[in-house]
Amino acid sequence: MPLAMRTESSRHDGFAFWRILVWLILLLAAYGCLQYVTHAQQLWHALQPLPASDTGDIVQLQKMLAWDVLYFLAAFALVVICAGAILRQAWARSALQVACVLLAVGWGLVGGLMLFSQWHEFSQGVAMTNAQSSLDTASQMALAHMHRSFLIAMGIKVVGGPLLLWLAWRLGQPAVRQQFRTLRRAR
Repeated sequence: MPLAMRTESSRHDGFAFWRILVWLILLLAAYGCLQYVTHAQQLWHALQPLPASDTGDIVQLQKMLAWDVLYFLAAFALVVICAGAILRQAWARSALQVACVLLAVGWGLVGGLMLFSQWHEFSQGVAMTNAQSSLDTASQMALAHMHRSFLIAMGIKVVGGPLLLWLAWRLGQPAVRQQFRTLRRAR
């Protein structure tokens, strides 16, 4: 076997859906890092030319920048945890379990409820606009696009939350737990 890297055990783990989920989380977290860095750079460039007397805008931009930095650090930590889980490091298994539960609750449940409330407010605004005047074709297409985007985002949250909870549960199972190893210390 030219690509066989592990010779610690003779067993073959075979296909494991949980590993695919870990890779997917790693890729999405890395993409999130890229988004937060890009947005933070845009905020930084918008913040530079503002006069010091414009304190209201400066404070708002600084708050947004702080959130970007916080989200970047969280996404980067998730990348590190997922990389450790892919390498089957014992410390990463429990950290990924906690991260999955936090993501399922924070991103899935709370984010889904916020998205739904925003959609409800948006739908009321669209209904009022429709009652006042008829929309042109471009506006109708834009609304249809926003509706599809909402449904996709809600679908991802509805499917993603339980998958994250399943992954946290699966990482605690003995068959998966024994696939992880502790770091060996050099003497």
